[in-house]
Amino acid sequence: MNKNLRIIFTSDIHGYFFNTDYMDREIKPQGLLHLATRYNKDDETLIIDGGDMLQGSPFTYFSKLRNSPDRIARIMNKVGYDFVTIGNHDFNYGYEYFKKYLEHLDAECVCENCLNEDGNPIYPYKIVTMKNGLKVGIVGCVTEFVNLWENPKNLGGVSIGNIIENLKRAYEQMKDKVDITICVYHGGFECDIDTKKIIETSGENVGFKICNELNFDILLTGHQHVGIEGRYLNNTYIVQNLFNAMSFHDIKITRNNGENIINSEMIFAKDIPFSNEMLPFNEENEEVQDLIDDFVGELDEELLPDTHLNMAINGSKLADFINKIQIEYTGADISSTSFANRISGLPKKVRIRDILLTYPFSNTLVVLEINGKNLKKVLERSAEYFDVKDGEVIISEKFLKPKIEHYNYDYYMGVDYKINYGGAIGNRVYDIKVKGKEVSDNDIFTICLNSYRAKGTGGYFTYNDCKVVKKYDEEMFEILMEYIKNFHEHKNK
Repeated sequence: MNKNLRIIFTSDIHGYFFNTDYMDREIKPQGLLHLATRYNKDDETLIIDGGDMLQGSPFTYFSKLRNSPDRIARIMNKVGYDFVTIGNHDFNYGYEYFKKYLEHLDAECVCENCLNEDGNPIYPYKIVTMKNGLKVGIVGCVTEFVNLWENPKNLGGVSIGNIIENLKRAYEQMKDKVDITICVYHGGFECDIDTKKIIETSGENVGFKICNELNFDILLTGHQHVGIEGRYLNNTYIVQNLFNAMSFHDIKITRNNGENIINSEMIFAKDIPFSNEMLPFNEENEEVQDLIDDFVGELDEELLPDTHLNMAINGSKLADFINKIQIEYTGADISSTSFANRISGLPKKVRIRDILLTYPFSNTLVVLEINGKNLKKVLERSAEYFDVKDGEVIISEKFLKPKIEHYNYDYYMGVDYKINYGGAIGNRVYDIKVKGKEVSDNDIFTICLNSYRAKGTGGYFTYNDCKVVKKYDEEMFEILMEYIKNFHEHKNK
């Protein structure tokens, strides 16, 4: 007799629950609650999320200001989630905040490599028996790079352990007790899944390694924000969603004579018709929309983005504006900043909305001491963003695959330099000057950058060799808002 299981899988929602992208107040076909109009959960359905739920939108920002992750949990409960794992951004507001979220959440958390001080899983795998008798083993894990990216105080004493070691132990324990094994991994693939060619070796993403070394029936992935339609990689069925609730996967498994037949469909939010009924929690959405429409201050000119390539080649007034604020705030000699893959920019009359959508990261600032030799190294890393094809400067595929990473190109102020776009990697930057003086290897400067980059992320490992001069507690969003609020006072200094 056939037994069926249906999995509804989301990941990287980043707080986009409503019919909005927050760019304006127009209702748009997106958001978790919009996706959920297609879920139609029954006794043979499990709804699973792959992490990065608590940070990334104006709604999550104001939820944190009120210390109210229960607002998010109520939405998840209404939709009917059964299991979640942890994403790296779920630690951004601290582990206590995440635990408070779980206290209000009906779903169970699974994250095998989230370990306590004794090295044991805090959120171990679960085995669930469906009403039709089907036994399902579910284990979760999160990218090990949490240890690199996150402020230790936000981890609250937990550590993120080796993915393969912890998954292997769990898999061996549960495989003979269940009909279907599912791994929910907040991470992606280090290979081109078509050719299986390894294109990333940092260890941030190890989905291919999981498929190679373990034998899960299904691997639900995230983090890279790359839409991957259901397919087999080795013997494991894999999927991945887009981000900000722009898609979900509807996976159907039929158990027949000891074999699992798996099919799936990636359903896009834009293809789902609007519901005739008002979506739940609309009042909370409208409250946030009102809050982020509050006026902050007025600039002399609008600072809007161009394409990422044009900004990287020609410079950006918006990047200059942010770097100027960072230098004024910290007194550093040099500043660097980067842009999210999608930003709104700042109009002349700036609202809270505009700042949140221009700088969506929950970063603080760090000042490092850097010598001339290391300064050249980080400039060279940024210069890797470029490639030349048929005489035309383009963005290197390394910044586009397996994940789009425009945020790993840095814009600088306080240092002048030139780039040979077609030069050899590591030897493209030349004529480096600070305050008009040519930089030598032993020159010493201070550089201000965000807390994410200061940890050496994005290939900027050189920063790990730099002395920390000062760390700031105030989030960059707050610094930007204060500066814009008092823009004309700062301008006249």
